[in-house]
Amino acid sequence: MIIKILWISHSVPKSCYLYNIVSNDYRMISHIKALFQSQTNTSFDNHLRQYYRDNKTLGPNERSIISQLSFDLLRNKLLLENFTNDIDRQLDLLSNVQEYQERKDLPLNVRCSVPQELFDIIANQYGDQKAFEYFMASNEKAPLTIRVNPIKTTREELMKQMKLYHKKTLVSPFGLILSQKNNINLKDTEQFRDGLFEIQDEASQICALRVKCQPKQKVLDYCCGSGGKTLAFAHQMQNQGLIEIYDTREDALIKAKQRFKRAGIQNYQHFSRKYKFDWILLDVPCSGLGTLRRNPDIKYKVNKRSLIGIQYSQQELTNKQQQIFRDAIPYLNRDGYIVYTTCSFVRQENEDQVKQFCRLYGLQVVDCFQSFPEIGQMDSFFSVTLQYQQ
Repeated sequence: MIIKILWISHSVPKSCYLYNIVSNDYRMISHIKALFQSQTNTSFDNHLRQYYRDNKTLGPNERSIISQLSFDLLRNKLLLENFTNDIDRQLDLLSNVQEYQERKDLPLNVRCSVPQELFDIIANQYGDQKAFEYFMASNEKAPLTIRVNPIKTTREELMKQMKLYHKKTLVSPFGLILSQKNNINLKDTEQFRDGLFEIQDEASQICALRVKCQPKQKVLDYCCGSGGKTLAFAHQMQNQGLIEIYDTREDALIKAKQRFKRAGIQNYQHFSRKYKFDWILLDVPCSGLGTLRRNPDIKYKVNKRSLIGIQYSQQELTNKQQQIFRDAIPYLNRDGYIVYTTCSFVRQENEDQVKQFCRLYGLQVVDCFQSFPEIGQMDSFFSVTLQYQQ
Protein backbone atom coordinates (compact mmCIF):
# COMPACT_ATOMS: atom_id res chain seq x y z
CA MET A 1 0.00 0.00 0.00
CA ILE A 2 1.01 3.63 -0.47
CA ILE A 3 0.42 5.92 2.43
CA LYS A 4 -0.19 9.48 1.33
CA ILE A 5 0.11 12.15 3.99
CA LEU A 6 -2.56 14.73 3.38
CA TRP A 7 -1.67 17.09 6.18
CA ILE A 8 0.87 17.04 8.99
CA SER A 9 1.81 19.79 11.43
CA HIS A 10 4.27 19.64 14.32
CA SER A 11 1.79 21.63 16.41
CA VAL A 12 -0.92 18.98 16.05
CA PRO A 13 -1.12 15.88 18.30
CA LYS A 14 0.28 12.77 16.70
CA SER A 15 -3.16 11.16 16.87
CA CYS A 16 -4.21 13.68 14.20
CA TYR A 17 -1.99 12.13 11.51
CA LEU A 18 -4.21 11.73 8.49
CA TYR A 19 -3.46 8.83 6.18
CA ASN A 20 -5.10 7.96 2.90
CA ILE A 21 -4.55 4.46 1.55
CA VAL A 22 -4.72 4.92 -2.21
CA SER A 23 -3.76 1.52 -3.63
CA ASN A 24 -2.17 -1.86 -2.95
CA ASP A 25 1.19 -0.70 -4.29
CA TYR A 26 3.92 -1.46 -1.72
CA ARG A 27 6.59 0.68 -3.42
CA MET A 28 6.72 3.42 -0.76
CA ILE A 29 6.79 0.92 2.08
CA SER A 30 9.58 -1.02 0.36
CA HIS A 31 11.71 2.13 0.23
CA ILE A 32 11.17 2.78 3.94
CA LYS A 33 12.08 -0.82 4.74
CA ALA A 34 15.19 -0.59 2.57
CA LEU A 35 16.22 2.58 4.38
CA PHE A 36 16.19 0.90 7.78
CA GLN A 37 17.70 -2.36 6.55
CA SER A 38 20.66 -0.61 4.92
CA GLN A 39 21.39 1.80 7.78
CA THR A 40 25.00 1.96 8.99
CA ASN A 41 26.73 3.85 11.79
CA THR A 42 26.42 7.13 9.90
CA SER A 43 23.74 9.58 11.05
CA PHE A 44 20.26 8.79 9.77
CA ASP A 45 20.06 12.20 8.11
CA ASN A 46 23.21 11.53 6.09
CA HIS A 47 22.02 8.00 5.37
CA LEU A 48 18.75 9.41 4.01
CA ARG A 49 20.59 11.84 1.73
CA GLN A 50 22.75 9.04 0.37
CA TYR A 51 19.67 6.87 -0.19
CA TYR A 52 18.06 9.60 -2.29
CA ARG A 53 21.26 10.01 -4.30
CA ASP A 54 21.17 6.28 -5.00
CA ASN A 55 17.45 6.36 -5.89
CA LYS A 56 17.12 9.33 -8.21
CA THR A 57 13.75 8.20 -9.57
CA LEU A 58 12.03 9.24 -6.34
CA GLY A 59 10.24 12.54 -6.84
CA PRO A 60 10.03 15.46 -4.36
CA ASN A 61 6.62 14.41 -2.99
CA GLU A 62 7.73 10.81 -2.53
CA ARG A 63 10.89 11.93 -0.75
CA SER A 64 8.87 14.18 1.52
CA ILE A 65 6.55 11.35 2.51
CA ILE A 66 9.41 8.86 3.00
CA SER A 67 11.38 11.34 5.10
CA GLN A 68 8.44 12.23 7.34
CA LEU A 69 7.41 8.65 7.95
CA SER A 70 10.98 7.41 8.42
CA PHE A 71 11.81 10.07 11.00
CA ASP A 72 8.55 9.39 12.84
CA LEU A 73 9.37 5.69 12.93
CA LEU A 74 12.84 6.49 14.24
CA ARG A 75 11.61 8.94 16.88
CA ASN A 76 9.17 6.33 18.21
CA LYS A 77 11.24 3.22 17.49
CA LEU A 78 11.43 1.83 21.03
CA LEU A 79 7.75 2.40 21.68
CA LEU A 80 6.64 0.81 18.41
CA GLU A 81 8.96 -2.17 18.87
CA ASN A 82 7.19 -2.83 22.15
CA PHE A 83 4.23 -3.96 19.99
CA THR A 84 5.82 -5.21 16.76
CA ASN A 85 9.06 -5.27 14.75
CA ASP A 86 7.18 -5.28 11.45
CA ILE A 87 7.52 -1.93 9.69
CA ASP A 88 4.16 -2.24 7.91
CA ARG A 89 2.46 -2.68 11.27
CA GLN A 90 4.53 0.10 12.87
CA LEU A 91 3.35 2.50 10.17
CA ASP A 92 -0.23 1.61 11.02
CA LEU A 93 0.47 2.18 14.72
CA LEU A 94 1.85 5.69 14.06
CA SER A 95 -1.68 7.02 13.60
CA ASN A 96 -2.39 6.21 17.28
CA VAL A 97 1.06 6.80 18.74
CA GLN A 98 -0.18 9.45 21.19
CA GLU A 99 -2.53 6.90 22.72
CA TYR A 100 0.39 4.50 23.31
CA GLN A 101 2.53 7.28 24.78
CA GLU A 102 -0.15 7.85 27.42
CA ARG A 103 -0.42 4.21 28.51
CA LYS A 104 0.36 4.02 32.22
CA ASP A 105 1.15 0.31 32.05
CA LEU A 106 4.30 1.01 30.00
CA PRO A 107 7.60 2.23 31.54
CA LEU A 108 8.27 5.95 31.13
CA ASN A 109 11.33 5.36 28.96
CA VAL A 110 9.31 3.17 26.57
CA ARG A 111 6.50 5.71 26.35
CA CYS A 112 8.96 8.42 25.24
CA SER A 113 11.01 5.89 23.24
CA VAL A 114 14.35 6.32 24.98
CA PRO A 115 16.72 3.52 26.04
CA GLN A 116 16.66 2.93 29.80
CA GLU A 117 20.31 3.87 30.30
CA LEU A 118 19.91 7.28 28.66
CA PHE A 119 16.63 7.92 30.47
CA ASP A 120 18.36 7.17 33.78
CA ILE A 121 21.20 9.62 33.02
CA ILE A 122 18.72 12.48 32.58
CA ALA A 123 16.31 11.32 35.31
CA ASN A 124 19.17 11.26 37.84
CA GLN A 125 19.78 14.94 37.06
CA TYR A 126 16.26 16.30 36.61
CA GLY A 127 13.87 13.65 37.97
CA ASP A 128 11.70 11.10 36.15
CA GLN A 129 8.91 13.50 35.17
CA LYS A 130 11.20 16.16 33.73
CA ALA A 131 13.20 13.53 31.86
CA PHE A 132 9.95 12.20 30.37
CA GLU A 133 8.82 15.71 29.36
CA TYR A 134 12.18 16.54 27.77
CA PHE A 135 12.24 13.36 25.72
CA MET A 136 8.60 13.68 24.70
CA ALA A 137 9.32 17.20 23.43
CA SER A 138 12.35 15.79 21.60
CA ASN A 139 10.06 13.39 19.72
CA GLU A 140 8.28 16.27 18.00
CA LYS A 141 9.27 17.68 14.64
CA ALA A 142 11.50 20.74 15.04
CA PRO A 143 10.26 24.10 13.74
CA LEU A 144 11.92 25.43 10.59
CA THR A 145 13.80 28.58 11.59
CA ILE A 146 15.93 30.91 9.50
CA ARG A 147 18.22 33.81 10.43
CA VAL A 148 18.30 36.85 8.20
CA ASN A 149 21.70 38.29 7.31
CA PRO A 150 21.65 41.91 8.60
CA ILE A 151 24.64 42.72 6.39
CA LYS A 152 22.26 42.46 3.44
CA THR A 153 18.64 42.73 4.59
CA THR A 154 16.09 42.83 7.42
CA ARG A 155 13.39 40.40 8.52
CA GLU A 156 10.69 42.68 7.14
CA GLU A 157 12.35 43.18 3.76
CA LEU A 158 13.13 39.46 3.33
CA MET A 159 9.55 38.40 4.01
CA LYS A 160 8.26 41.10 1.67
CA GLN A 161 10.39 39.53 -1.04
CA MET A 162 9.65 35.87 -0.28
CA LYS A 163 5.99 36.16 0.77
CA LEU A 164 6.13 33.22 3.18
CA TYR A 165 3.91 32.32 6.13
CA HIS A 166 6.02 33.11 9.16
CA LYS A 167 6.32 34.50 12.67
CA LYS A 168 9.23 36.27 14.31
CA THR A 169 11.36 34.50 16.90
CA LEU A 170 10.76 35.74 20.43
CA VAL A 171 14.39 36.17 21.51
CA SER A 172 16.66 36.33 18.48
CA PRO A 173 16.24 39.69 16.69
CA PHE A 174 17.06 38.09 13.34
CA GLY A 175 15.06 34.85 13.39
CA LEU A 176 11.92 33.83 11.51
CA ILE A 177 9.96 30.62 12.11
CA LEU A 178 8.46 29.45 8.84
CA SER A 179 5.17 27.62 8.54
CA GLN A 180 5.03 24.22 6.85
CA LYS A 181 2.27 25.70 4.68
CA ASN A 182 5.00 27.29 2.57
CA ASN A 183 6.02 24.02 0.87
CA ILE A 184 9.30 25.43 -0.44
CA ASN A 185 12.91 24.27 -0.74
CA LEU A 186 14.66 27.24 0.85
CA LYS A 187 18.08 26.41 -0.56
CA ASP A 188 16.70 26.67 -4.09
CA THR A 189 15.59 30.27 -3.60
CA GLU A 190 17.35 33.30 -5.05
CA GLN A 191 17.44 34.89 -1.59
CA PHE A 192 19.41 31.96 -0.15
CA ARG A 193 21.86 31.95 -3.06
CA ASP A 194 22.37 35.69 -2.54
CA GLY A 195 23.21 35.19 1.15
CA LEU A 196 20.16 36.96 2.56
CA PHE A 197 19.49 34.23 5.11
CA GLU A 198 20.70 30.95 6.61
CA ILE A 199 18.75 28.07 8.13
CA GLN A 200 19.55 28.13 11.85
CA ASP A 201 17.61 27.24 15.00
CA GLU A 202 16.82 30.12 17.33
CA ALA A 203 18.84 28.67 20.23
CA SER A 204 21.92 28.46 18.00
CA GLN A 205 21.35 32.07 16.93
CA ILE A 206 21.10 33.20 20.55
CA CYS A 207 24.33 31.43 21.51
CA ALA A 208 26.20 32.98 18.58
CA LEU A 209 24.95 36.47 19.46
CA ARG A 210 26.37 36.07 22.95
CA VAL A 211 29.65 36.95 21.23
CA LYS A 212 29.00 40.70 21.56
CA CYS A 213 31.92 41.73 19.39
CA GLN A 214 32.44 45.24 18.02
CA PRO A 215 34.24 46.77 15.03
CA LYS A 216 38.06 46.60 15.24
CA GLN A 217 38.05 43.82 17.85
CA LYS A 218 39.61 40.38 17.40
CA VAL A 219 37.45 37.23 17.62
CA LEU A 220 38.44 33.56 17.51
CA ASP A 221 35.86 30.92 16.58
CA TYR A 222 37.90 27.95 17.73
CA CYS A 223 35.48 25.12 16.84
CA CYS A 224 33.87 26.86 13.90
CA GLY A 225 32.72 23.83 11.87
CA SER A 226 31.18 25.18 8.69
CA GLY A 227 30.89 28.66 10.17
CA GLY A 228 27.25 28.81 11.29
CA LYS A 229 27.84 30.84 14.44
CA THR A 230 30.46 33.13 12.87
CA LEU A 231 27.84 33.93 10.23
CA ALA A 232 25.47 34.94 13.03
CA PHE A 233 27.78 37.30 14.96
CA ALA A 234 30.06 38.71 12.22
CA HIS A 235 27.71 41.53 11.16
CA GLN A 236 28.38 43.29 14.50
CA MET A 237 31.95 44.01 13.35
CA GLN A 238 30.88 45.72 10.11
CA ASN A 239 33.77 43.95 8.33
CA GLN A 240 36.25 45.82 10.58
CA GLY A 241 38.63 44.03 12.91
CA LEU A 242 39.58 40.38 12.64
CA ILE A 243 37.81 37.03 12.87
CA GLU A 244 40.01 33.93 12.95
CA ILE A 245 38.49 30.49 12.46
CA TYR A 246 39.76 27.05 13.40
CA ASP A 247 38.50 23.50 13.07
CA THR A 248 40.19 20.13 12.74
CA ARG A 249 37.98 19.23 9.75
CA GLU A 250 39.31 20.73 6.54
CA ASP A 251 36.11 20.03 4.60
CA ALA A 252 34.13 22.05 7.15
CA LEU A 253 36.50 25.01 6.75
CA ILE A 254 36.10 24.90 2.98
CA LYS A 255 32.33 25.05 3.39
CA ALA A 256 32.70 27.91 5.88
CA LYS A 257 34.66 29.98 3.33
CA GLN A 258 31.90 29.43 0.74
CA ARG A 259 29.23 30.54 3.20
CA PHE A 260 31.21 33.62 4.29
CA LYS A 261 31.60 34.71 0.66
CA ARG A 262 27.86 34.32 0.07
CA ALA A 263 27.07 36.29 3.23
CA GLY A 264 29.48 39.16 2.45
CA ILE A 265 31.89 38.51 5.36
CA GLN A 266 35.41 39.57 4.43
CA ASN A 267 37.33 40.18 7.67
CA TYR A 268 38.27 36.57 8.46
CA GLN A 269 41.27 34.30 8.13
CA HIS A 270 42.45 30.92 9.38
CA PHE A 271 43.80 30.70 12.92
CA SER A 272 47.33 32.18 12.89
CA ARG A 273 48.21 31.69 16.59
CA LYS A 274 49.68 35.23 16.55
CA TYR A 275 47.14 37.21 18.56
CA LYS A 276 45.28 37.56 21.81
CA PHE A 277 41.53 37.85 21.31
CA ASP A 278 38.75 40.01 22.75
CA TRP A 279 36.28 37.16 22.23
CA ILE A 280 36.73 33.40 21.91
CA LEU A 281 33.82 31.16 20.98
CA LEU A 282 34.02 27.45 21.86
CA ASP A 283 31.11 25.55 20.35
CA VAL A 284 32.54 22.28 21.56
CA PRO A 285 31.80 18.68 20.49
CA CYS A 286 29.05 17.33 22.72
CA SER A 287 26.47 14.57 23.05
CA GLY A 288 24.03 16.54 20.88
CA LEU A 289 21.05 15.56 23.04
CA GLY A 290 19.62 19.05 22.68
CA THR A 291 19.02 18.41 18.98
CA LEU A 292 17.29 15.03 19.21
CA ARG A 293 14.34 16.31 17.18
CA ARG A 294 16.65 16.70 14.20
CA ASN A 295 18.89 13.71 14.98
CA PRO A 296 16.70 11.12 16.73
CA ASP A 297 19.10 8.26 16.05
CA ILE A 298 21.52 9.76 18.61
CA LYS A 299 19.45 8.48 21.53
CA TYR A 300 19.82 4.86 20.48
CA LYS A 301 23.62 5.13 20.46
CA VAL A 302 24.01 6.58 23.96
CA ASN A 303 24.62 4.65 27.17
CA LYS A 304 26.32 5.17 30.53
CA ARG A 305 29.75 4.64 29.05
CA SER A 306 29.11 6.59 25.89
CA LEU A 307 27.41 9.98 25.81
CA ILE A 308 28.12 10.46 22.13
CA GLY A 309 27.61 6.93 20.90
CA ILE A 310 30.27 6.15 18.36
CA GLN A 311 33.15 8.57 18.94
CA TYR A 312 33.72 9.11 22.67
CA SER A 313 32.96 7.55 26.01
CA GLN A 314 31.41 9.90 28.56
CA GLN A 315 34.78 10.51 30.18
CA GLU A 316 36.52 10.91 26.83
CA LEU A 317 33.91 13.45 25.76
CA THR A 318 34.30 15.65 28.84
CA ASN A 319 38.08 15.29 28.56
CA LYS A 320 37.87 16.41 24.93
CA GLN A 321 35.87 19.48 25.93
CA GLN A 322 38.40 20.30 28.65
CA GLN A 323 41.30 19.86 26.21
CA ILE A 324 39.72 22.28 23.74
CA PHE A 325 39.23 24.85 26.50
CA ARG A 326 42.81 24.33 27.69
CA ASP A 327 44.14 24.86 24.15
CA ALA A 328 42.09 28.01 23.55
CA ILE A 329 42.35 29.91 26.85
CA PRO A 330 45.98 31.09 26.34
CA TYR A 331 44.75 33.21 23.40
CA LEU A 332 42.28 35.21 25.50
CA ASN A 333 43.04 38.85 26.38
CA ARG A 334 43.12 39.53 30.11
CA ASP A 335 40.01 41.71 29.70
CA GLY A 336 38.42 39.46 27.06
CA TYR A 337 35.52 36.99 27.12
CA ILE A 338 35.33 33.28 26.32
CA VAL A 339 31.93 31.79 25.41
CA TYR A 340 31.56 28.03 26.04
CA THR A 341 28.60 26.43 24.25
CA THR A 342 27.01 22.97 23.82
CA CYS A 343 23.77 21.67 22.29
CA SER A 344 23.15 19.48 25.33
CA PHE A 345 21.28 19.56 28.63
CA VAL A 346 23.60 17.05 30.36
CA ARG A 347 25.17 18.67 33.42
CA GLN A 348 28.51 16.85 33.04
CA GLU A 349 28.99 18.74 29.78
CA ASN A 350 27.70 22.08 31.07
CA GLU A 351 27.60 23.24 34.69
CA ASP A 352 30.21 20.72 35.87
CA GLN A 353 32.62 21.85 33.18
CA VAL A 354 32.11 25.53 34.00
CA LYS A 355 32.96 24.92 37.65
CA GLN A 356 36.19 23.26 36.61
CA PHE A 357 37.14 26.01 34.14
CA CYS A 358 36.60 28.69 36.79
CA ARG A 359 38.69 26.79 39.33
CA LEU A 360 41.57 25.94 36.97
CA TYR A 361 41.93 29.25 35.14
CA GLY A 362 40.77 31.88 37.62
CA LEU A 363 37.63 32.69 35.66
CA GLN A 364 34.22 33.99 36.69
CA VAL A 365 30.79 33.68 35.12
CA VAL A 366 29.51 36.82 33.40
CA ASP A 367 26.16 35.41 32.31
CA CYS A 368 24.57 32.19 31.13
CA PHE A 369 21.88 31.00 28.71
CA GLN A 370 20.14 27.63 28.71
CA SER A 371 17.12 26.32 26.83
CA PHE A 372 15.48 22.96 27.49
CA PRO A 373 13.43 20.76 25.13
CA GLU A 374 9.90 22.12 24.79
CA ILE A 375 7.23 21.26 22.23
CA GLY A 376 7.28 23.74 19.34
CA GLN A 377 10.17 25.73 20.80
CA MET A 378 13.88 26.12 20.06
CA ASP A 379 16.51 23.40 20.48
CA SER A 380 18.18 22.78 23.85
CA PHE A 381 21.47 24.69 24.15
CA PHE A 382 23.77 25.75 26.96
CA SER A 383 26.06 28.77 26.74
CA VAL A 384 28.11 30.58 29.38
CA THR A 385 30.28 33.70 29.08
CA LEU A 386 33.42 33.70 31.24
CA GLN A 387 36.16 36.24 31.96
CA TYR A 388 39.23 36.39 34.17
CA GLN A 389 38.47 37.32 37.76
CA GLN A 390 38.93 41.05 38.22
